[in-house]
Amino acid sequence: MNYQVIIQPTAFQEIETSYRWMCDNLSPEIANNWYYEFQDTIASLQNFPNRCSKAPESKVIGCEVRQIWIGKKRKYRVLFVVMEDVVAILHVRHSRQSYRGEESE
Repeated sequence: MNYQVIIQPTAFQEIETSYRWMCDNLSPEIANNWYYEFQDTIASLQNFPNRCSKAPESKVIGCEVRQIWIGKKRKYRVLFVVMEDVVAILHVRHSRQSYRGEESE
């Protein structure tokens, strides 16, 4: 079964912000490599999204949120939900960011 992948506007904005930061502070080559790896990871969700582990945010949000890591050093987490035949990307979080729900504590 192939799933349709949808990137929510907030996640798209987070991706764009990360990419621009990398271009400005690291190098365009590093930014492009990260972006291509991101695209490959998202494309892999079309086939088997349920292979990914549940995110710690699932308990706080109250629904099954899954996560997949991007990068060799697991620097970014992509948070998503699976509904029928759709995978909705909710957030892209850097590994140094706290889990959603911990910010208010």
